[in-house]
Amino acid sequence: MWSRRSLVALASLIACQDPPAKPVPEAAPAGPRVVQVAPPSTPATIVLPAPAIDLPKLESFQLLDAGTGAKAVLRYQRVAGTSSFLAETTLSSRHLENGAFSAPVKLPAIRDGFAITVAADQPGRLALRALPGESATASPQADAYLASWRKLLQNRRMTVTLDDRGQIATVGFNDDPTGTRGAQARDDLVQRLLSTIVPLPVEPVGAGARWRVVTILKQGPAFAKQTATYTLVAPGATWKVHLKLQRVAEEQRLEDPALPAGVTADLLAMFRAFEGDVEVDPKLAMIVGGTLAIESRLHVKLTGAGQPAAQEQLFEDTGRVVLSHGR
Repeated sequence: MWSRRSLVALASLIACQDPPAKPVPEAAPAGPRVVQVAPPSTPATIVLPAPAIDLPKLESFQLLDAGTGAKAVLRYQRVAGTSSFLAETTLSSRHLENGAFSAPVKLPAIRDGFAITVAADQPGRLALRALPGESATASPQADAYLASWRKLLQNRRMTVTLDDRGQIATVGFNDDPTGTRGAQARDDLVQRLLSTIVPLPVEPVGAGARWRVVTILKQGPAFAKQTATYTLVAPGATWKVHLKLQRVAEEQRLEDPALPAGVTADLLAMFRAFEGDVEVDPKLAMIVGGTLAIESRLHVKLTGAGQPAAQEQLFEDTGRVVLSHGR
């Protein structure tokens, strides 16, 4: 998940810095008056708004290997009821500045998740409620990590429709049916769904089957590409799946309302990866168990109004997330 904690804190410091003092010009010597004629003005560069893109956008879905042995078509057959799906994350964070990494800061365990209700007559229509974000111990770092969850999703009710292959059809907020409160909450919900729901191939598959899904999405304020590879380790009543998910964002200007006025942020590179073994129950909506290793790097350039030079920062998070469910 995208975390703005370090980016916004650093941007605030840059915004508060005083601009460099302008030198006082020396008095001009007496002499004939010279009239400076300004050169013809050149038209200002016209910056067009970025084209609207309906995200998430599925770029490709490819079966890499059908596997071995008996093959079957995998499909979700969700049953009516309410379940909770939880993610407990532990992270160690550090940042690179002036050629040296800071000492790692270990965050307390952080937990968030959803309560999901499936109706008997509409198994593809999920009613979600975002549960309160909690940390094992109180800390400013944990509060900063949970800030976007608490602001955008916590205690809100959402409706998500999925097909029987686990692909997202629609996403909506019950308290914002027209989407007028902004796209940030929708983007944040979608990027979480794309990492906790395993999409299924069209074709019949057996043990060892592999498929790759490429999706364009918003990760926080950045446009990113997610490449997820799934391996069916063991079929059965539940499916054991090895998940390898990477999100990469290339250089771009970040439009983030959380940045202080006068500060611009340019993303130089972003990389985020999850990998591990998970369990999928076709009767339920999300991954029901497993542990994923996390690796995340964010390289940004921040420029404050009136500042002579930009500051580059590299942030790194490593850790794991434990997924579980209950009724």
